Amino acid sequence: MRKRALQASLIFVAVLASAALWARQTPAKGGEPPADTGNRIVNFLREFYAWGPAFQIKVDPAVPSPVPGLYQVPVSISYHGQSDHATIYLSRDGHYILRGRIDSLLADPYADNVQKLDIANHPFVGPAKACVNVVEFSDFECPHCREAHQGLIAMESKYPQVRFTFMDFPLTLVHPWAKTAALAGRCVFQENPAAYAKFRNLVFDNQEQITPDNAYNDLVGYATGLGLNSTTFQACLASPETKKLVDADTVLGAKLKVNSTPTIFVNGRPLVGWAPQIIDQFITFELAKCQSAH
Repeated sequence: MRKRALQASLIFVAVLASAALWARQTPAKGGEPPADTGNRIVNFLREFYAWGPAFQIKVDPAVPSPVPGLYQVPVSISYHGQSDHATIYLSRDGHYILRGRIDSLLADPYADNVQKLDIANHPFVGPAKACVNVVEFSDFECPHCREAHQGLIAMESKYPQVRFTFMDFPLTLVHPWAKTAALAGRCVFQENPAAYAKFRNLVFDNQEQITPDNAYNDLVGYATGLGLNSTTFQACLASPETKKLVDADTVLGAKLKVNSTPTIFVNGRPLVGWAPQIIDQFITFELAKCQSAH
């Protein structure tokens, strides 16, 4: 509930508000916003969203935005261990803020996502090189991810020309055994890539029976049942290198503004949650683009 409350507070649509409610000041020399603009932004956000002392708000210095006449100001919010980030756009005189997206009509809106999504050395289904790439950030303990897993299996059969790549994003604050499962999945993939899909099926099929107390033994059991060496597998689970691989996925997800699971990208186009009709629409659209390009 806390995470939902934080997200609901941060995701608001194009709010144009006057920071001059707090103080009308003339801009500083050189066209820069007034020196106390950061404090005024914090005060405005607290009042607008009723964010009390439990909410920690950090406002970074304003920097020029791609749009002439506007600055962009990174804002970070923390609340009981959860955090999120946003960008506020600030008028040059420091009197107005705009919260929303600014997109260029001269560039592919998802090119930056595609560039960041390094899918090499990750479990995948489909051709190694594909015109359409579906990338899922998932959590083995997440019930919605189990639903997405089952749906994606059907899509893998429907779209054999599409590559489906899987990345780990364990939500450790709410899912206590998700990180262990992510480590286990990575170890299975490293030792026997062909066994990864079966391991993934086993974990999601038995998700409701796995607990923090039995997770380690159950995961080892699934791996050894697929023919992996128990000693080697357990050594991999404890390896700092395996942890680095899983953590790298989490860091990448954060750069792509992933904060819940499943989050799925279709050629860089993001979708939060499992919505099969929308995923199907995205894939069909991207396949048509591929055909028209050849």
